[in-house]
Amino acid sequence: MSARPDPDAELIAFLQAAKDQEISDEFAVSLLRQNGWPERRIYRAFSALYADRLGTPIPQRAQAAADARDAFYYLLNFITLGFWTVALGQIFYRLIAFWFPDPTQTSSYSGSLRDDIAWQVATVIVTFPTFVYIHWLIARELRARPDLYTSGVRRWLTYLTLVVAAIVVLTDAAWVVEALIRGEMTLRFILDSLVLLVIGGGVFVYYLRTMEPPPAAD
Repeated sequence: MSARPDPDAELIAFLQAAKDQEISDEFAVSLLRQNGWPERRIYRAFSALYADRLGTPIPQRAQAAADARDAFYYLLNFITLGFWTVALGQIFYRLIAFWFPDPTQTSSYSGSLRDDIAWQVATVIVTFPTFVYIHWLIARELRARPDLYTSGVRRWLTYLTLVVAAIVVLTDAAWVVEALIRGEMTLRFILDSLVLLVIGGGVFVYYLRTMEPPPAAD
């Protein structure tokens, strides 16, 4: 049974010839990319070439395991964020309704305010510390591995959070404009809108600022 030919043999031969002629690696990569070679295959050929020259294989990072762990951290971070922000918003809405009741609405609900917000308070108590802890783990990973700032997993999930927060803020703005048009701008409505704006806008601004690494100290 004949051995299968190396699909990167042509690339490796070209790179070997370029090294022999003292052509820089950057120029060789640029030239190959201009001729349609995918960057992944170019660097795979470079790995084979340097492994042969150095007599030792290029060390491989456990990319799949690292990506799975990053995805777990960020998904848990965003899930807990959603739980405690929604619960916190509901607490404020209920407090506003309690402090500024709408005289045009009648309700047969006779439960206490404590009973009404007990589940939301419990949700915040459980999920907020979890969110803070996971956020601390992510910050520690970013300090140890600055390359995570360009991680596809991190960027996709962070942008997803930004999209959700932007939808909340835009919905709130449309809600306010509709109330102005209808002439329903009451104090209770203004306070409800502020709660939505502060929570949604705060999440949006915070995660937008954490997208890029902090500037290097001089």
